[in-house]
Amino acid sequence: MAESQVPYLYSQPTMQAIRASISEPRFATYLSKGGNHEEYALALYLYNARVAKAFLYPINVAEVTLRNAVDEILVSKFQQNWHQNAAFRDHTLTPEGLWTLDKAIQRAGQNASRDQIVATLTFDFWSNLFRSEYGALWRTTVNLAFPHLQHGESRQDIQNLVRPINTFRNRVAHHEPILDMNITDIYAKIVRLTELRCKETAEWMRHHSTLSAVVRTRPRRDGTAANNLAAKLDKAFLSVTPDTALNDVIELVDEKHQAIVCVDKDGRPTGAFTSVDVTRYIATRAKELDGLIALTEHKVSHLIESIDIGARWASMDEAAPVGLAVKELQKPRIQVLVGIDVESGKATGVILRAHRRY
Repeated sequence: MAESQVPYLYSQPTMQAIRASISEPRFATYLSKGGNHEEYALALYLYNARVAKAFLYPINVAEVTLRNAVDEILVSKFQQNWHQNAAFRDHTLTPEGLWTLDKAIQRAGQNASRDQIVATLTFDFWSNLFRSEYGALWRTTVNLAFPHLQHGESRQDIQNLVRPINTFRNRVAHHEPILDMNITDIYAKIVRLTELRCKETAEWMRHHSTLSAVVRTRPRRDGTAANNLAAKLDKAFLSVTPDTALNDVIELVDEKHQAIVCVDKDGRPTGAFTSVDVTRYIATRAKELDGLIALTEHKVSHLIESIDIGARWASMDEAAPVGLAVKELQKPRIQVLVGIDVESGKATGVILRAHRRY
């Protein structure tokens, strides 16, 4: 799909016919991105289609995994035919959710089985079940549906994953441009959602994903490979875990290692901060304790809990164009951009906002 090893020769009548088929309003987005260069705009259009295609498989796995996890909980609470259960329909679902369920039943047929109803329901339905109005549904069940949630994580964390995945899925389904989206972040959310339910399934999905290879095919106007993030990444960063003591961090941080990446047990980044954050944390705690602070008793997890780290860092495929990385670093609160290898999920380098050079 949208890929060929043989160059395609455009005549002016052919170009006009393609533009008419795509429609001028839709083509205008790519033409603007391509600096009004028609052939480059079509190359971007094809690249957008390739990326969308590469996402179909991981989205498929995440969506099927999600709906089966939710179905399992609904069966346990409202019996086998939960879609017909009065307590679920009248006292659990919102009017919007009930309307969506009944539309699915109508499409599947009144005598359709629960499995058929589950397959017919949209990702919107499953995603919306994690909104705050369904808090009671998940109060004692979210860890059953997602057994790999960490201590302190909740329904809100699942919602924070499914909401952007659903939005992205809808863009792909409606053939909308995804050129300027942080697709690495979306992919990481898809992997994370899947592994919260089943780590083996997530690893299987990662192994067979073609996204990393497709991202490397982003075209440039001159026909050469895009200038990617990997060429700009600083490989000198400190890798820690949530349990790393701050005294160990202090010993390792120097002028060449000012970025600190917190990783999980599989080596995948879960957060990033700077030596300045460490200094501020220590200074704040020392002030509270009249200068008496034992750094061996303070861990990276304590520092992370004290700051809004989620808004201060971002991850991106190291093969992504530098232009997308620049846009990410221009966001108001981003301090650290972590480049990752999509296939392994591990950090390969960093760019600090304060020290960026393009």
